[in-house]
Order: sequence, then C-alpha cells, then structure tokens
Amino acid sequence: MRKKLTVKDLLEIKGNKKLVELLVKNVEEASAAEKVGFEMLATGTAGKYTNPDNHPASFKELIAIRNAAPSAFMHYAPSDTHYSSIEEATRLAFKALEYGFDMLYCNRSLKMINALFKQGIPVQGHVGLVPAQRTWTGGYVAVGKTAKEAMKVYDRCLALQDAGVVAIEMECVPYKVAAAITKKVTPIVISMGSGSGCDVEYLFGCDILLTTSGYVPRHSKSYRNFLKELDRLQKEREAAFQEFYDDVKSGAFPEKKHIVEIKESELDIFLNNLEKR
Repeated sequence: MRKKLTVKDLLEIKGNKKLVELLVKNVEEASAAEKVGFEMLATGTAGKYTNPDNHPASFKELIAIRNAAPSAFMHYAPSDTHYSSIEEATRLAFKALEYGFDMLYCNRSLKMINALFKQGIPVQGHVGLVPAQRTWTGGYVAVGKTAKEAMKVYDRCLALQDAGVVAIEMECVPYKVAAAITKKVTPIVISMGSGSGCDVEYLFGCDILLTTSGYVPRHSKSYRNFLKELDRLQKEREAAFQEFYDDVKSGAFPEKKHIVEIKESELDIFLNNLEKR
C-alpha cells in the first residue's frame, strides 16, 4: 500500500509536482481509483432533502468509500444542509476525521472556516463557479473573465488563505488567471475546469465514466460511456427474466438437474404414510 499524503506533504509538493484528483460516488469507483494510484480523492453525501447529484445517501456508504481507497488523501464534501453553524460543522468535521477522512470541504463563511482551522481541522475552500452559490455569479458560467472579476477571485483566495485553508478548488476560472493566482497563494489550488496551471487536476468520476444522463460539463471529458453499457445490461436483464418466465410457463424449467431426487422406496413409504394422515 502506498503512503498516504499528509497536509504537510501537500504544501511541500505545491509547485513541484502535479497531482490528480477524482470525485468518487461509490465503492467500485473508489476501488478503481485506488488501483490506479490517484493521490487525492473526494466524495460527498446527499442533501438532507434532495440528492440531485446522486451522492451516497448515508454516512455508512461514505465510510465504505473511504475504506476502499486507504492510500488516497480524501476530502469529504457534505451538503450545506448537514450543518448550519460552527458547532455543527465542527461536530461533522471531527466525525469525518475519526473515520479516516483527511480534509473537510467547506464553501461557507470565512468565520466558520477559520474556526475549523483553529481546531486543527484541514479545510478546502472553493472559488470561481461555486455551484451551491451560482446565483451570485450568474448561474453555471465561468468566473473571472474580466480583470475586475479575476481580481475578486484572487482576493477571495487570499481571504481563504488567511482563514487557514489547506486547499482551494478553483472552478471554471480562465486558465491564465488560474495559473497566475496559483503561483501567488500558499494553499494548493485544485483545478476544476481552470486549466493545467494549478497544483491539482480534478474531475468527477461520473463524468469520466458517463454514468449520469444529465449535462456533462464542458470542462470535463468522458472516457467511457457507461450509460450505453448500462442500457445494454438492462435489455439483457429483461431478456433473461423473460426467458425464465417463458421456460416456467412452457415446462422447460426446472430441468432434471435443477431438482432433488428421492429413492422410489423412500417415496413409496412417504406416500403411504401421507395417505394415513
């Protein structure tokens, strides 16, 4: 088993080595990522009320994912509805750390992030397109395409840095802006559609495998089409069930090899005794 990176390792690697990160949503994806050797992994849980991104629905599933990739530095991204106060965030963070997670994703207030940092909890922030806060930046659009907007992204990075984050996810920021900011800040910068000039390249496993029927982001790349394969398997599932149904109706199932025999002498004794009941 490879040595898992620590926060100290990440900060020392910054600017010296490119890392690759993947978001995984189930044990199968986590196991495959572990075999490949991803240095960093991410996962999350469903919201308290909805689950539009098909994340694990329970903390038990989350633990199984963590255990399936023991060599990866893994951050946990809880839905905003799982914590609304610093106390709740702290409680959730320590729970995640106790189960082997290495960092908490938090896109909330600087005060909350700093409070977590002061308690020794590694935190990852988020700038650029932050899906949960997209209404403030115009929806699912790139952020930082003007000099003024790009400076706001940088200022937010500095604020997160001062709050104590270990890492900053930078989503859909122009790649030249992202590269310049990466060189100016201390936390490692994780690129989600922000080009190769950041410290870490990050994609979602579901987009790489095309396991969701929704929109695949422009910045992502699908290397396989699992939807097509899953559709094929569903058709095979239906066909197999139909064959079984038809075999039973026609008498073709069960065959002799599928049933248990009894000696005729024992059967005769049983049937005679049965008649006497």
